[in-house]
Amino acid sequence: MAVPKRIVELDLVPNTNEKSDQFGKYYARIHYIEPLNLRGLCDLISINGSPFTQDIVEGVVRRLRTSVVRVLSEGQGVKLDGIGTLRPTLENAKGGADDPESFNVTENVAGVHIRFIPEGEELDRITSREMMEKCVLRKTYKVSFTTITSGGKEVQIPVYTPIHKEDKPEP
Repeated sequence: MAVPKRIVELDLVPNTNEKSDQFGKYYARIHYIEPLNLRGLCDLISINGSPFTQDIVEGVVRRLRTSVVRVLSEGQGVKLDGIGTLRPTLENAKGGADDPESFNVTENVAGVHIRFIPEGEELDRITSREMMEKCVLRKTYKVSFTTITSGGKEVQIPVYTPIHKEDKPEP
């Protein structure tokens, strides 16, 4: 069974970097929508064919989070079949160490991050190329910026101007 395509709304944003040879050209970015929180995700799971209520799903997801954080903090990755793998990675400070003896964790490691590597099969695949095939992209807003002064500092505020929404998605 084919999964229906979802419309992804796009903002058209100008390049405002005056030093760029692309200054003034417009580029697309996904229109920001507030992220789905844990409760919303658990509600969605519970109403989409799950025999479990929202509170049970939420309890499992919270326990999953605690377990994933523990495993990642021990340097081990976590593979969520059909979704992807979470792996701990390091960000090294610039410059490096001249030799292993002079390597200092505090000075030479800038951070520990979590990397997500998507995986999946056919309809479940969530890599970037397959994700694009599952979406219908539609221009929604032209974004311009206005400058205001707040707390003595100039701040650029985005101004969203609706673009005529077609009944059909763009080719």
